[in-house]
Order: sequence, then C-alpha cells, then structure tokens
Amino acid sequence: MESMPPRINLPAVPLPDAAAAPSRAPLLPERSDFLEGDAPAAARVEAFLAHALEATGSDAPTTAGALVPWICDALLSNHSVKAYGRDLMDFLRQMQAQGVTPLEVTADHVRLYKRALLEAGLTSATVARRLSVLRGTYRQLAAKGLVSWETAQDIAAVKAPEVQKNSTPSLTEKQAIRLLEAIPSDTLQGIRDLALMSVFFLTGCRVSAVVAACVGHLETDGVEHYLHVTEKRNKKRRKILLDAARPVLAYVSRAGIGEDKEGPLFRPMKPNGSGVERRHLDRKTPWRLVKKYCRAAGIDPDRLGGRGIGIHSLRKTAINDAIRNGATMHEVREFAGHADIRTTEVYFVRKEEDAEVAARRIHIRVTGRKGE
Repeated sequence: MESMPPRINLPAVPLPDAAAAPSRAPLLPERSDFLEGDAPAAARVEAFLAHALEATGSDAPTTAGALVPWICDALLSNHSVKAYGRDLMDFLRQMQAQGVTPLEVTADHVRLYKRALLEAGLTSATVARRLSVLRGTYRQLAAKGLVSWETAQDIAAVKAPEVQKNSTPSLTEKQAIRLLEAIPSDTLQGIRDLALMSVFFLTGCRVSAVVAACVGHLETDGVEHYLHVTEKRNKKRRKILLDAARPVLAYVSRAGIGEDKEGPLFRPMKPNGSGVERRHLDRKTPWRLVKKYCRAAGIDPDRLGGRGIGIHSLRKTAINDAIRNGATMHEVREFAGHADIRTTEVYFVRKEEDAEVAARRIHIRVTGRKGE
C-alpha cells in the first residue's frame, strides 16, 4: 500500500465497527498521464477518477460519473482541472491509509485532515482551496444520492482557515525596472527572458496566457504590435505590447522562430544552450526566472512583502503601476480582464499617502471673500 506523505501526520478516526482496515490497492501515482496532459476531456477526467477510485472498494464508475459534469462545468481551465485532481487524490490517499472509502468520509475526517495540513506547514490559502474541493465533491455526491445531504452539509460546515486577501506581493516601479536591467542582453536566453518579463509587465497577463502563446499570435497594424492571448474562462484578448514589442521581436529574430507561426512563442532552451526547443515553457518557469533576476537586482524574492514572490506578482505589479500612474479603476479592470471591479480593487495595494493624494484632488477652496 502506498504510504502517506511523511509531512502529513493525520490522526485516525476509528471505523464504526472498530475492525481492522482491509488491505487495498494503491491509488494512482501522484503524477499520472492525466496530470501531464494539456487538454483533459470529459472522458479523460472520468477515466482518471474511475481508475483512482477503484482502490477504494466503492462503485468507482458511479462515483466518478457523479463528479465529472460538475468538474467540466465549474473548472473551465485545464490547470484548474489538474489542480482539482491533485487535491482530491491527496485527500483520498489520506483516507485510504485509514481504510476509509470516499463514501464513508465524515466531517470529522475532513476536520482532522485540515489540522494535519496546517501542522504540515501548508498555507491558509492552500488549505482553504483543498477544503473547497471537498465541499464541492461531497455536495455533488449528495446530489447524486451517493452520500446523505446531512454528511455533505456537515462537510460544508467545516470552517476554512482565514485567508488574507491581497497577500500576493508586488514589485514597485523602481524594483521592476531594476529587475529588467539585471537581465543580460548578450545571450539568447537573456534576450528571451527580457522579452518574457517585458510582456508580463506591459500586458498584466496571467502566466498561463503568456506561456501558451504562439508565434502566430503576434500581430501589427503597422504602428503598434499586439499579442493575442487566451485568458481565464477561454476569453480571447488582444494585448498591446508597447515597449515590450522591441525585446519580443528581437527574441523572435535571434531564436529564428519567426516563420513557425503555429509553434510556441516562449520556448525552453536546449540543454547545450545552442537554441530553443519547440515546446511551451512550463508555467512555473517565469516564477523561477523572477526569483533569479530579483536576486541579480539586489531584491530578496523570498522576503518580498513578508511572504515572497508569488506566481501572480508580475500581474499585480502591472495592475498597481497602471493605477499609480493615473489609470482609472474601470480602465484597469478592462486591462486586467476582471469580470468584477471588486477583484481589481483587491489587487490594488493601498498606501497611507493615498489619502493625501485624494485630499489634493478636492477643489473646495475659498479664493477670497467679497469685500476682503
């Protein structure tokens, strides 16, 4: 049987009959074909869940089938589907180690799982996300009659740890410029990295949108250059490149990929550094590069904002810089692609001097009284 990850020490909840847990086959390995794919279809999601649930001794096809419609409807991005799969499988592994099948889970199991995650050092945001996955899962199982509504409601009532909003750190304008200046411009990798970082800072795009872009997504109207990206919920957007156009075009020319319209725009380097491979960058690569160039610029990426650089730090930097330089909240909402302006407001880092700026914009002034 596959053992639990050593960092998680989950207290056991006794089985109702106090019987020893039966020996069970291991669940799927954490890294499976499903998690490696870029386009999981409904059939693939169902096959993955059914295979994983076979080890639980429950009616795997029925349980998996109950979850697939909800997963495919609520989780529109492939990354979200993969993250859901990882979170659900982690919980099922913990339950399997106790001999508890998915349909035998109670709110007490979830409470102890939450405590084990927190004691293992996972962030409040990560724990809250995993609990959200379990709430949704058991709500769907209850809707299909596989568990009782009372069980689903008890699991939904397990309180998630408080998550601090707006906790992702961002760079100041001066720090962002220092980061760009720290990138070497005499190598292909440096030219690529400068283009990549410039696109993030000038477009405010999410990481997944930038790394998924292809060469043919570049466009010009003869004056400005644009990059077509696919954002969250499959929204197609055209982002103006402005000053990022020069390093992007220099990278495309130096890499010799200008005619490969269907190929990836930003590509990993070959092991020998002689060129680039024809595949997309991993979505974690930009995060690693930001940390690398922060250190080169004299910025500690592990202490920035008290928690360290995050995957959304460049996006948050772009949003804040636009607001600080006079863009209205409505303009930035459109720039960021937020459906609700309240999301844009959460991204904005407020400072004490903002009150003074607001006060100076008030034009209520006594210019002189009659007769004085």
